[in-house]
Amino acid sequence: MTTQQIASLREALQRLRAELLAEGPAKIEPNRKDPTTVGIADEDEQALSEMLQTLASQRNRQQAELLQKIDRALHKIDSSPEEMGLCEECEEEISERRLSVQPYATLCAECQQQHDPRRGQVRRSLTDYK
Repeated sequence: MTTQQIASLREALQRLRAELLAEGPAKIEPNRKDPTTVGIADEDEQALSEMLQTLASQRNRQQAELLQKIDRALHKIDSSPEEMGLCEECEEEISERRLSVQPYATLCAECQQQHDPRRGQVRRSLTDYK
């Protein structure tokens, strides 16, 4: 990668990091709003509350994982810029198109496909899970 490409990649990573931090974590609302009540009287409201807590928790976990990938990529740019843009497995260059979409990518598309073999597959029918 050229120094201009690395600078562009660093800028994209820093912008993405700033957006994630500005967005902040999803707020996880407690089930009980009034400390004198036990649980939630309405079962539907209880289920909805638990589902919203789960979704917020998953979103926060995914956001933290993405932030960790971004920080790792920024550290790699600072510590060993000559390795930036190279696949960590096959050591081939990661395509510019892939890096423009995921500037924190560490694997080329072929190696990533080997790690996630089912990703991108579609179901042939409703019963193909058998």
